[in-house]
Amino acid sequence: MARTKQTAGRTTSGYAKPAQLSGHKRHRSSSTEILTSRSSSPLSSCPPSPELQPMTISKESNTFCYLCHDGGRTFICSNSACPRVVCDVCIDILESIATRLGNQEISFKCPACHEKEERAAHSKPMPYFAFTQIVQGKSVPACSMPTFVKGICERASKSQVRGGPILILHFVCTGLNTRGGIPRLLNAALEEYYTEATLPYLEVVFDFGTQHKLRHWQAEAQHLATTIGEDTFQQKIFFISVHSEVTRGDLFAGKDEGGMTWLYCPRRLFMDYLFAGRLQLLVSGATMFMLSCGPLVTFLQSICSFKEVLLELRPAYTITFGTTHFIGAVIKSFIVAFGGRVVIQGHDLGEVFTDLLNVSVELPMHTDAYLFQVEEQMASGMPNPSSSAIHIKGMHYSWYHTHHRPWGCPLPMSCLKCSSIHSWSPSKQGKDSSGAPGRISTCQSPACGFQMFSYQPRSYQVIKVKVGEGMGWIKQAGI
Repeated sequence: MARTKQTAGRTTSGYAKPAQLSGHKRHRSSSTEILTSRSSSPLSSCPPSPELQPMTISKESNTFCYLCHDGGRTFICSNSACPRVVCDVCIDILESIATRLGNQEISFKCPACHEKEERAAHSKPMPYFAFTQIVQGKSVPACSMPTFVKGICERASKSQVRGGPILILHFVCTGLNTRGGIPRLLNAALEEYYTEATLPYLEVVFDFGTQHKLRHWQAEAQHLATTIGEDTFQQKIFFISVHSEVTRGDLFAGKDEGGMTWLYCPRRLFMDYLFAGRLQLLVSGATMFMLSCGPLVTFLQSICSFKEVLLELRPAYTITFGTTHFIGAVIKSFIVAFGGRVVIQGHDLGEVFTDLLNVSVELPMHTDAYLFQVEEQMASGMPNPSSSAIHIKGMHYSWYHTHHRPWGCPLPMSCLKCSSIHSWSPSKQGKDSSGAPGRISTCQSPACGFQMFSYQPRSYQVIKVKVGEGMGWIKQAGI
């Protein structure tokens, strides 16, 4: 049966606003104009038609139509592995099929699954028949005319519009200013798609600089874990705003008894303290942002220690940044894109990470980015074929520009010899005295000629933004 459900539009009163993504507004023809004059739901002003009664959903499906990101009468894809829904504004429903949609034998296939079937069969584009039925054991179109899709076809076939509850939890080291912070920006970007009950935002200040403060925090962490619950949320997003010590990458834990001196502790101990008790269980499967300065991932020992912590906590993904003095404002575009592509549309973070970096205008010139992913692999040499091993896959992304950041190494504004500003020539390929490959940048100030050498990474992948412009991202795996 072509299953349907009725969902509220994302506005709480007045006209239901269509989503405005990528600078485009959805256009509705005069034949569907009546559907725009709705209060909270596109069908709230008229009773449900007998052939499209809302039904109990036997699988977890998205809340909003994946084409327009809005609510209304939606059709649930009959593919058991597909959670997408499509609204009756984005597809034409012929009268010949409208009266039969309540029949058990009618199935609905979303445009995304239609596209995937075409790619799997390596076929050319074929007419789209949304509604099918079984005749003599074969699936055939339920009507003679193909279905016309009126939605704007700008989203990939992987696009979804998730509606499950999401937790945003922000841990803030005492003394840090969070006004206008990144976690609040993400919360604001998602509010249009969720209710207050399905998008809780919690900001928790921690300070375990002394034994007394640590005991108080452990009790607070336990209470927080009990209040939140372990299996309540479809997605969990954690932010940790904290300073890091410059020479070793240790993280600040709080202040001493007098409240004057900052105290810090090793990464592993810090994480044990922060995620005390049952709070640690919440981290599993979450996405975690470390809003701290670069020393956390600058030193090899610090990275190894951090990966050991992640192996125990097992967040799905962890994002950190490599600049010495991290400025959160530079990742605003990144975090809004993360909310749209990953949280709302359901793309895998690892697959679209470079895309998110590319929309961030200021981020490339400010900091490198690190992405850590928890992976499960089949353990070699194990007698049980179901045995698996968990490991951390680390990737380092650095922005390169042949003039300003050869091989991802930023050139100083001033020449180290003559102090002239922005005097570097376009870099050229070369080798150092030992024969190691790299790029040479030369100061163009008269009578200077000072040269800087930028070493080529040993193992890397170049991800160009635009071919021929000498810029893009260098991705190094195995971090």
